[in-house]
Amino acid sequence: MSPTRTPTDEELALAEGLFGALQLFKAVATQAAQSCDVGSLERAGMLFRLKGGPCRAGRLAQHAKLSPSAITEIVEGLEREGLVRREADAEDRRAVRVALTPDGRRHLQRFEHAAAIALGERLATLTSAQRQRIRAALSDLRAVIGTNDFTSSSHAEPTLRQSTRGHKETVHVR
Repeated sequence: MSPTRTPTDEELALAEGLFGALQLFKAVATQAAQSCDVGSLERAGMLFRLKGGPCRAGRLAQHAKLSPSAITEIVEGLEREGLVRREADAEDRRAVRVALTPDGRRHLQRFEHAAAIALGERLATLTSAQRQRIRAALSDLRAVIGTNDFTSSSHAEPTLRQSTRGHKETVHVR
């Protein structure tokens, strides 16, 4: 689908800047995940998504844009290492929720600290005023996007059940 209008120079510059920032954040997060033994960006993202509380595995798959089988593999690995645990969903006996363990929280905290340090090193050449402008711009961006509390709707959405060819299929996370 092609755009119905041509973007302005300002829109193009903003998009270019944001895509560049996304590449920077991905590089920083990947470096942090590897340096603190979380392993991969996907595993770090999974721990981060669970920071706010337990979440259904299907919701994790939806948010991470990964297949249920890929999420199952990541969850199984994190569970073997004692970083997450599976628990029954009180609202739906058929559903499984994934939760951080205390060790998982410690790994997440190390990841967050490693990411902050790596980002700080990348931005070290900026002045204090430049860093303050970036923080203000990010704050403005969060206000426009909204506070997307990842776990807020994890209870209500039956994401472990996916509609396929007119019937419902339950995706099990062992």
